[in-house]
Amino acid sequence: ACAATADDFGAYYVNPAGATQFDHPIFGGNFRILDTRDLDLEDSDGSHSIYRTNARGALALAPTLAGYYPISSRITVGLAFGAPFAITADWGNDAGINRFDMSDQSLFLLDLSPNIAFKVNDKLSVGLAINITAFKQLQTETLIPNSFFAALPPALGGAGTIIPTTPHSPVLGSVTLQTSKDVSLGIPPDNFESAFNEATFTVGVRYQQSDRLSFGAAYRNITRTTFKGTATLDLTPINMGSQSTGFTTALDMPGHVEIGAAYQVVPTRLTWSLDVERTFWAQTRGFGSPADIRFQQPLLGLINNLQISYDGHDTNSYRTGMKYQVTPVVSLMGGYDYDQRVFHNNTVDILTYDSNRNIFSLGGSLDLRSSAKRGWLIATEAQMTHYDRNTLQTGESSNLGGLSLPSLSAGGTLGFVPNRGPFTFGGNIWGFGVSATYEF
Repeated sequence: ACAATADDFGAYYVNPAGATQFDHPIFGGNFRILDTRDLDLEDSDGSHSIYRTNARGALALAPTLAGYYPISSRITVGLAFGAPFAITADWGNDAGINRFDMSDQSLFLLDLSPNIAFKVNDKLSVGLAINITAFKQLQTETLIPNSFFAALPPALGGAGTIIPTTPHSPVLGSVTLQTSKDVSLGIPPDNFESAFNEATFTVGVRYQQSDRLSFGAAYRNITRTTFKGTATLDLTPINMGSQSTGFTTALDMPGHVEIGAAYQVVPTRLTWSLDVERTFWAQTRGFGSPADIRFQQPLLGLINNLQISYDGHDTNSYRTGMKYQVTPVVSLMGGYDYDQRVFHNNTVDILTYDSNRNIFSLGGSLDLRSSAKRGWLIATEAQMTHYDRNTLQTGESSNLGGLSLPSLSAGGTLGFVPNRGPFTFGGNIWGFGVSATYEF
């Protein structure tokens, strides 16, 4: 995606100003499949891989639907529905020190985005999208090993003894978070919470310097997001039953600014683009400032909240891509994106599974439109997101140990602890998508 072109149904997100390029009404959609099962980690027990992409399926699906209507030669309006943010993985419960941080997690936001674009003159266009959070989902599971209970003081039912936490430590309980399940969309992970009470905005500008050269810039504001649902402490493995209560936590989605340029190296045949994006993680609640998960009723009568500090940093992304028009009907596309890591080794964990990323993409399109530019445009893509392999030494991350030992303040705040063994992670996330657009 290039801010200087933004000439498909994703314009509302990439650069709303790009919608002025639509001469006729268009409607399109994309169905994107995510597969995280090629991620892997290693601990003292060897290698572990993701069991499935999310708790409800081997794969996760991210749809996008959008339509645009030029109401005059200068003004285009649109409406879009899509997923700007997603984290998902199910590591399974059988083995691995990661289980005591998180054994599975998913975080999805689905936006409804009315938008408008205005052509100031033949060269300059501006645009605005209002991004309304329509549906959202948060689910995490953290397993509690025997080492947690052994280290509890006798007054709390423990032995006050520090024992090792191993990849095969017996699981004696779990803590899960699950947002409300009032909407079923029929796509994994499904069971979304309806929202419509949170919104942000995206603004963009596009400048057509010449037939061959264009520039673009877009800014998306931070999305202030609060998740509410049910927290469950399950201690049935040790015959202590389970307790459920409401929870609330703020996990904002970051804003960003993107600038780009596109140039037709060979007129009408070969286009090259370059973009730079700055993403503002440090300003977010939950990733920049500490994540504070507050319980309506204290768990076990004494745990009021769970607090985790991720200390996310602002990052840069550098993208380049090329599009080659093989024939008037067939085109080929390729791209590369380098993303700086958000979370450093001293705070990274399974939810924020992070290292520098190298993203490679290939695609093609089939233009079946008539000479009047009416008809179908079909495209397909494949993408590999490669995470650089990263090793954490014992105790290096303050969060990766999860609940392998108790860390409870006098005020009833539970925290995660450092990893109790070395840990290496990396691998790939695969994405596959098919899109179809009809121009009327």
